[in-house]
Amino acid sequence: MSVSEQVKNILVKKNDYNKDIIHYCEVLSYLPYFQEITEDCYIKHHKDKTFEYTPQFYSFIKTLYDAGLVEDDGEMRIFLNSYKTECHYKSWLDDMNTILGDDELLKQTNLCFLRKALFSIIRLERELPGSWGIDVETGNWLAILLQLKRILPEIYKSEKKGMN
Repeated sequence: MSVSEQVKNILVKKNDYNKDIIHYCEVLSYLPYFQEITEDCYIKHHKDKTFEYTPQFYSFIKTLYDAGLVEDDGEMRIFLNSYKTECHYKSWLDDMNTILGDDELLKQTNLCFLRKALFSIIRLERELPGSWGIDVETGNWLAILLQLKRILPEIYKSEKKGMN
């Protein structure tokens, strides 16, 4: 499977993390939650056929923002415009889903890609209510957390260099 030049360009960037590593580790503390997750852990269904996410799930989303792991709106807009197509967001989502659906490609991702993926997954909920639950069921949240864990040593080295 192949991805666009735009994604190839972001995959060569270094894993620089400019926040306190504690925030990054707080995100990783949700790994057991997603490894053992059941529907009751992330969503509450109401009798009137509405739903809401659990407080723990909303806490996870907040932790992602607090850790600076969700791409900035302006940066995401610049990246999407680099696609030079009418449907640049769709092109990005196709690339993102290709990578999230392929374990080997996902293992090659970096913080830049993961921030953009988290931005897209989180924002999609506005347009497609329930999509966060779909990403739980497909394993996207867990896959992203596992990749964040894999790149933690590089993130930690990056932070240590910045401290010297």
